[in-house]
Amino acid sequence: MKRKSFKRFGSMVVSSALALSLINFQPQMSVHAEQDHMELLNETFDSISNGELPDSWEVVVGNGEVQDGKLVLSSPATASPSVVKAPIDPEYGDYTMEADVTFLSSVNDARWASIMFRIQDANNYYQFAARKGTSALNGLEFAKRLNNAWAVAQTNFYPVNFEYNKSYRLKVVVSGNRVQQFVNNELVIDTADATEWVNGDVGFQVSGSTVQFDNVQVTTYDQALPPIEDSGAFLPVEPETNIINPPTIITGAGYTGDASQSASSLLVVERNADGELTANGLSLNDQLQQMKNKKIPVLQVEQAGYGEQIIQSLNATQTTDVHVVSSNAAIVEEIKSLNPKIRGGLVYTGNSLNKNDLRELPFQVHSSESKVVLIPQKLLTKEIVHYLHNRMVAVWGIGADSLNSTHELIHLGVDGMITDYPEYATEAFSQYPENTIVQRPMVAAHRGVPSLAPENTMVGYRLAYDLEADMIETDLHETKDGHIIVMHDTTVNRTTNGTGAVANLTLDEIKQLDAGIKFGEEFAGEPVPTFKEFLQEFKGKDVVLLVELKAAGMEEKVNEEILAEGMLDQVVVQNFSLDSMKIFNQLQPNLATGYLFSAAVPGSLQAKLDNAKKLVDYGTSANVTLNASYGSVYEEFLTYMRQRGMLSMHWTFREEDPFADKLKEGLIGPITDYMQWLTESPISLESPIKKANLKVGKSRNIQAKAFLSYRTGEKVNIETELYTVGDNGVVRIEGNEIIALAPGTAQVFVKHTFTMLGQEWNLVSEPIEVRVSE
Repeated sequence: MKRKSFKRFGSMVVSSALALSLINFQPQMSVHAEQDHMELLNETFDSISNGELPDSWEVVVGNGEVQDGKLVLSSPATASPSVVKAPIDPEYGDYTMEADVTFLSSVNDARWASIMFRIQDANNYYQFAARKGTSALNGLEFAKRLNNAWAVAQTNFYPVNFEYNKSYRLKVVVSGNRVQQFVNNELVIDTADATEWVNGDVGFQVSGSTVQFDNVQVTTYDQALPPIEDSGAFLPVEPETNIINPPTIITGAGYTGDASQSASSLLVVERNADGELTANGLSLNDQLQQMKNKKIPVLQVEQAGYGEQIIQSLNATQTTDVHVVSSNAAIVEEIKSLNPKIRGGLVYTGNSLNKNDLRELPFQVHSSESKVVLIPQKLLTKEIVHYLHNRMVAVWGIGADSLNSTHELIHLGVDGMITDYPEYATEAFSQYPENTIVQRPMVAAHRGVPSLAPENTMVGYRLAYDLEADMIETDLHETKDGHIIVMHDTTVNRTTNGTGAVANLTLDEIKQLDAGIKFGEEFAGEPVPTFKEFLQEFKGKDVVLLVELKAAGMEEKVNEEILAEGMLDQVVVQNFSLDSMKIFNQLQPNLATGYLFSAAVPGSLQAKLDNAKKLVDYGTSANVTLNASYGSVYEEFLTYMRQRGMLSMHWTFREEDPFADKLKEGLIGPITDYMQWLTESPISLESPIKKANLKVGKSRNIQAKAFLSYRTGEKVNIETELYTVGDNGVVRIEGNEIIALAPGTAQVFVKHTFTMLGQEWNLVSEPIEVRVSE
């Protein structure tokens, strides 16, 4: 059962101001504007006798006929499709086609039905195909049949599989080379790949399924669709910076200036006296239309019952990239139930954030199917942000209302800054040197430290902990007699002195094996651990256990063992099986789950953005993080996720160069066999003062300390140098010395340069405000 509320969540909004002027946004014409359209086809099949087809319709191949007022196409197998075609006047090639589509049966979830359009002949046409299993990444397709060969130009998914005997309204809008495809009025595919034919007939096709079609309408469409660059997959422009993985900028509801340097804008949604939804005092539809493909709307909703209207606004403006946040978890859950692709977030409104509050907060975020929490800056510390990150919760800090507080929020390591003063972020971002890290990434030790100790053993796990791992990754299998053990492979052959499948061995048999001898004589006698032993070793310690389920059907037992040890606050679960993670989400909604996968990187920029959007939507719909192999992610994808409040873990780094390269691209959650590569790297830099007063001609030496460990809080003296941005003649910097030159104010930073992964990186302190007087 999901937790529905949390005592610290109330009704406070992020900002009480309700005015937002997006003065640089130019409204785009909605594709749903009222126009006169010519009806080319309107068929309900009600007057057609059973076994017949409407006049001029024809069966091209297979079986198709009207049955009880519905057109029914039946295909017994993939190799035996059925196609029915209806003529369209060749004068018209731009049209809207829609129909009710109902699956009656299907060989399997991969089988499909389609709307065909611009048909030339039996081997040349376009189609909008929907699989029975529409929740697969390729559950929906825009495809071209050219000279009897398929070319699938674009795919997407629907959050849930189509049910048998339930109708779904499919629609295609085709204009020139542009095609938009809809399911129940939700835009699902937007492409510019209709380049072969300018007109043609329409029809329906099924493969390996029996499907009925009804209420078919085709009308002319004489309006240009927006350019493909405005398809909804985009990266908002943000201020340039040398900070690696900088926080994304979200303008607050009180901001009234140029929003061009922020990724997102917070819109407080309310209902006016006429029952219409407004956002920051203006029409919600207008705000969404103005922001389309420029900024990501973050809708803050504090009143229940707005869900249906919000969905209508999103569909009317074709807004498919949106956040909904609230201090009431039930409101987020309500709106996400209507469209699971909407990203959720919780607004924290407590007056404090104590240890118990912090423990409960990730549970509340995950159980509401959110991935981000909005917290006032005054409540945040580096340790709190680090705690939430390791439990896969992104943090957006509310504040940054001055230049100094903006620097402070940056150094807290937040993923986003909600501010009414984005100009301070622009200035602050410009003040850091190349390759600046404001915090070390959250590192998961893969199977312990297999570069130094036998994998998936307690000796390796203890070493990972000693090397300051934020997470320790492990793998689970189930024995013949139903015990959960730690093992990566399906057999014990590779890592132990035994042989056989784990599923065919009892726990007693596995406990007799040596899991260390193959790695080295010094590890002889190291046993295979049970999951319970692994949990108990780290219970109450400052580390999170990243647990991968390697076999089907383990979800309930794994959850029971976590609960039995009282360790919900120390575990994150992942699997290559998305279905397994969906099951785990149902069993234990309080925990974060991750979907492991590997995929090719698209070639063009637009394809990269389309892919990033599809995957983020996919992860959001399934309530999982996108734990892809590091070769599957790229800079635009990492930026896309950061701007949308999604953390993720990426596997498995075994070479320094790609490790460093991906960190520079913005990767925040590496999984590695070489935990020791990062252990000695400092986490952050702290100057002894934040302000200094000097007389002209005087000087001051500044020495900073490095923060080395979240776990121990250890700080050490470290070699540094000072720098200041620009030359206003107020101070001169010589090494660690500030020399006062003339009256005025200057910002001075402490910098430490260090080597990690064979490359140089910079740590920078928050600025020291130096005031010089006569």
